[in-house]
Amino acid sequence: MARVGIFGGSFDPVHEGHIHLAELARQAMKLDEVWFLPCRISPHKMNLPPSAPEERVRWLELALGGLPWARVETIELEAEGGSFSYQTLEKLAERGAGNEWFWILGGDQWEALPRWRHPERISALAEFVVLGRGGAAVTGREGYRLNVIEGGHPASSTEIRRALAAGDVGIQYLDPAVERAMAEGG
Repeated sequence: MARVGIFGGSFDPVHEGHIHLAELARQAMKLDEVWFLPCRISPHKMNLPPSAPEERVRWLELALGGLPWARVETIELEAEGGSFSYQTLEKLAERGAGNEWFWILGGDQWEALPRWRHPERISALAEFVVLGRGGAAVTGREGYRLNVIEGGHPASSTEIRRALAAGDVGIQYLDPAVERAMAEGG
């Protein structure tokens, strides 16, 4: 039985802040592994089409290459349509029966959780690990197992995409190998 953290997102692109949060969660919860779960299309970002799935997987593989506790899980990229976390976790739990599951997310997504489809089904299978940012209080919800970790990071995928669009190079918080791969078109 393994203690597995699931960290979903668009990872468009993956940056040091994502790695930092995963490492904080891994240490705090004594996780054996953290699975980075790129979504096909986030139901919360339907107006913003992500970069191609194969590009985001490659960027993740480059960024996670030296981390033996991290892996890329592509189950949502293999599914058609939008990605719903409860369905994904149920499938992963079937395949990894006996594992202890931990769902990693930022405080902003914890606040948005009531708008997710069937968050109670995620809670039935996993403990939530939430990053509290800038001293913002993270409050629990009845029926949800919550673990709050502190230690934010200033990286932002949105700001990194803006810098890339402006032609900037040597972008802060972006792994140089990922930046090279993006410049080469994947």
